[in-house]
Amino acid sequence: MPRKPIFNAALVPLTQPLPASVAASIGTTLARHAYLDWVLGQVMYSLMEISIKQGRVILKLPRPRQYIAAVRDLYEFHGLDGAYPFEPLARRLETAERVRALLTRSAYMRDTGSRTLRIQLARALWDPGPGGETQPESQVLDRRFLAARRKEVEDAIRSAERLRAATDKGLRALHAQRRTRPRLDRRK
Repeated sequence: MPRKPIFNAALVPLTQPLPASVAASIGTTLARHAYLDWVLGQVMYSLMEISIKQGRVILKLPRPRQYIAAVRDLYEFHGLDGAYPFEPLARRLETAERVRALLTRSAYMRDTGSRTLRIQLARALWDPGPGGETQPESQVLDRRFLAARRKEVEDAIRSAERLRAATDKGLRALHAQRRTRPRLDRRK
């Protein structure tokens, strides 16, 4: 039977502020994730034909697969071309969500067995969400690790921006048809 990796007993919680470069990198990634949420909200508000203010009152951003299912349903409702590659977007959104959870819910630890400050992320004790079980018990938090996580969020942003552009284009064409064909005008 495979043995579960043992948590490194030399790791203790980091009680001082993170080094500025590490904190800045984490902050940048989290700010970009907030932008991703904004883009996803714009798509949903457009498809629901509601304002941002209304959307903030009634909507909470669902998990990625639920979000994709809702967008697909709204595409079908509007009669928009559903040929958009939703599956790759869903995978990228799930990955970006894991990055956000990893950076906000993990414990930042230092290795007391090291002469230099080596920061490690220790997996949160609570549910890390879908795919979170694949996170190791602890992992070194270095430039390479942070760059890879930022790239995962950027990949999701690019996919979400493509969805937003496709949605806007489809809705503009639909609204143009409604203006020129009275039978398609749903306001009557």
